[in-house]
Amino acid sequence: MSLTRRHIVQLATAGAAAGLLPATTFAQGAKKTLTLGLSAPITGNQAQYGEDIKRGAELAIAELNAKNAVPDITFQLAVEDSKGDPQEAANVAQKFAARGDITAVVGDFSSTASLAAAPIYQRAGIIMITPTASHPDITKTGNFIFRNTPIAATEADATTDWGTKDLGLKKIAIIGRNDDYGRVYGELFKKRAIANGATVVGEDYINAETPDLKPTITSLRARQPDGVLLALFQVEAALLFRQSREMNFRPTFLSGAGLFNPQVISLAREAANGLLLVSTYHPASDRVEVKSFVDLFKSKYSIVPSKFSAHAFDAVSLIANATKAAGSPNTTRIRDALAATKNFNGVTGVISIDPNREIILALQRIMVKNEEFVPWQKS
Repeated sequence: MSLTRRHIVQLATAGAAAGLLPATTFAQGAKKTLTLGLSAPITGNQAQYGEDIKRGAELAIAELNAKNAVPDITFQLAVEDSKGDPQEAANVAQKFAARGDITAVVGDFSSTASLAAAPIYQRAGIIMITPTASHPDITKTGNFIFRNTPIAATEADATTDWGTKDLGLKKIAIIGRNDDYGRVYGELFKKRAIANGATVVGEDYINAETPDLKPTITSLRARQPDGVLLALFQVEAALLFRQSREMNFRPTFLSGAGLFNPQVISLAREAANGLLLVSTYHPASDRVEVKSFVDLFKSKYSIVPSKFSAHAFDAVSLIANATKAAGSPNTTRIRDALAATKNFNGVTGVISIDPNREIILALQRIMVKNEEFVPWQKS
């Protein structure tokens, strides 16, 4: 299977189709190789996410080369394992910088790893685009640092507004991971909920390896929240859903896109029903870019792609789009073209990059119903 003609033509005529720099032609001659790095947790307790990101990036590279999407350029991917650890992410960044042939890096997965690596890429003049990390400080590192996932505040505000404004939830509790991701989202949830007139009745931050959440649930239930905002990953979220069901604690659970992962349902089963979340991507979308991507991914890997794979695919595609628009493999020119991205038809939506190198991208409302992620419909 192949990408749709619309998607390939867009890459092949990036200046006109995406509203970037005027499309130019590479000098004729032997094909040049443009090497992109991938820094992701291939091993460790975040390995599932790293594998999703790796698959999305590899699929994009294969399609770009198969379709000669950027004439006279062959893309290749150098993969390094950051293990989900900030120090390892920094080590990977140093390794990529020392190579001298890396134009851009897709990664890292987590905010802590991305924050550790970003200053190294900035100093080396290597483009970094994180497909998943949402800490607001990442792109503040410098003008080579980009993000193609919504910033934490965008997701947190959309999630909180849904609960407190549209659903009318008045008493809010917050449960997050005891790390940068959980605490940043927790503070954003709290600030927005209070601004919307809700009362925050409790905040709990848990360690990823916590084997039993019943004490936390007991404490939460005593505070009688009608909504619980979550900044968790799938394993601890599934445990929360299962044990909450066992204890007959059934508030409305809401989350950002971090829980839009099939493993949440496979681990929690029917206990996940009723979860509400926002995301940029849904594999059942009728957009041609999504249909093509899902078909390609399923053909190669025999599974439905996650949002992490979709964002990684788009990250590579955005770099290729900018390379074509730049008309040169020069990293600075590619960076400038990437910063000028407007209305790129990606898998995760119609993408533009703002002056702070943040993505402009719409969010969808999704729920778990009958153990499936489906578009939310107001009852």
